[in-house]
Amino acid sequence: MKHFGNHISIFTATLLGVCIFLAVPSLAQDNAAKEKFNAGIEAEGKGDQAGAITNYKAAIAADAAFADPYLNLGVIYFGQEDYKNAIDNFKKYTELEPSSYDGFKNLGYACVEAGDLVTGAAAFDAGLKIKDRDTELLKGYANLYYKADKWEKAIEKFNAYLPESHTDTRALTSLAKCYQEVGKKTEAITTYYKATKADPNYAMAHFQLGSLYLADKEYNKAADEFAKSSKLDKTHWQSFYNLGIAKQAMETQEDYVEAYQAYSQFLKLTSSYKSGSVTKMRQQAQQITAQLKEYFEAEAIDYQ
Repeated sequence: MKHFGNHISIFTATLLGVCIFLAVPSLAQDNAAKEKFNAGIEAEGKGDQAGAITNYKAAIAADAAFADPYLNLGVIYFGQEDYKNAIDNFKKYTELEPSSYDGFKNLGYACVEAGDLVTGAAAFDAGLKIKDRDTELLKGYANLYYKADKWEKAIEKFNAYLPESHTDTRALTSLAKCYQEVGKKTEAITTYYKATKADPNYAMAHFQLGSLYLADKEYNKAADEFAKSSKLDKTHWQSFYNLGIAKQAMETQEDYVEAYQAYSQFLKLTSSYKSGSVTKMRQQAQQITAQLKEYFEAEAIDYQ
């Protein structure tokens, strides 16, 4: 049998436990700014974000030193994925409330999404001065560099965070990925195993570990991990594709059958996909399964 295709290693960084805080209605003073602010709160409660934005801006126009409307505007913009406006409003809020943990945390997480390393680092540093060793800040700080592919800095920050939350499987998986990216294979494998031990049901840790083994042509180990990830997440087509490659490379009759089944499941899961990379992978999988089917039928091998 011939070998086809290149394996893939896909990992989506996830912001863990993001919780964006906003200000509550104000009853401290009966003035125009507070009235507009409370009207904004009421509009948000009704699901009227446009009305809330209008009222919060009106509150700021009435009193530019009133901090709470900036915080709530930032939260709305964050939810709308308008990170530039979210950052601008959170920055203004922290200028007016320089001792606010929530303000700096919100600003930091908005910067993670926007890829603003300078502002984000400053925000997390300021937040940690207010609340030292806070897990949400440390986690966000690590993700700031992880999402920007700043692997060495991400390693530093994940290692600051994980002693405070050593069972965070996703963070362990991200740290292992960082080690992998900088060529520290031993550390990567050790950390992936820690992730799978912390949560054996987290499919991505198994998939990433399998991808590492596949790149090193350790096909048995790779296949074991892809088999686990594909069972844990039956919609993860990347696992089935890589499982097909690993099993095909092992070159026994049983492995060829399992490769055929894995490729077939990949084709089923991606039948509606139109992207160029997936299309090429589908073409390869179709060629391989056709050749395998021909082989099975010629040898009278049960492959279904």
